[in-house]
Amino acid sequence: MTEPKNLRDGFRLITPIRVRYAECDLQGIVFNAHYLAFADVGMTEYMRALVAADRPQDERDMLGSFTRHFGGDNWVRHADVDYRASAMADDLLDIAVRITRFGRTSYSLLVHLLRADELINVVKLTYVWFDPATGEVVPVATKFIDAVNDFELIKPERTVMNA
Repeated sequence: MTEPKNLRDGFRLITPIRVRYAECDLQGIVFNAHYLAFADVGMTEYMRALVAADRPQDERDMLGSFTRHFGGDNWVRHADVDYRASAMADDLLDIAVRITRFGRTSYSLLVHLLRADELINVVKLTYVWFDPATGEVVPVATKFIDAVNDFELIKPERTVMNA
């Protein structure tokens, strides 16, 4: 599969982050585990953007309003990290995030970590949906699926899978 010329195409949510010295090893290269943390920053900003249109303007508790609004929450079930190039201390990166697939109880997130026009890392995450009151895995809320479909530039694939 060939990558698009503009690696930001298809991503509605793109947020910047600057690599901090503390995220690097002695050579000034980002320590590999931090790429998952960068992906999590992107996920948080994605959820913030998704909830922003529907929550009251005076609501400050973004994470609490997410679970109240959508009636569920999610946790990571699986992560794939494809290292393409090294980020360095003080690099300015863009975190591009989109949801690519919905299953019955799970969904997939794609994250491109970009330095200017260079794709340095691809993170693919699978999340499972759960009921915060019971901690039990449940089907992904229809309200969440609808909100994502309204938000995304490229509509997520729909599959029926047990996660």
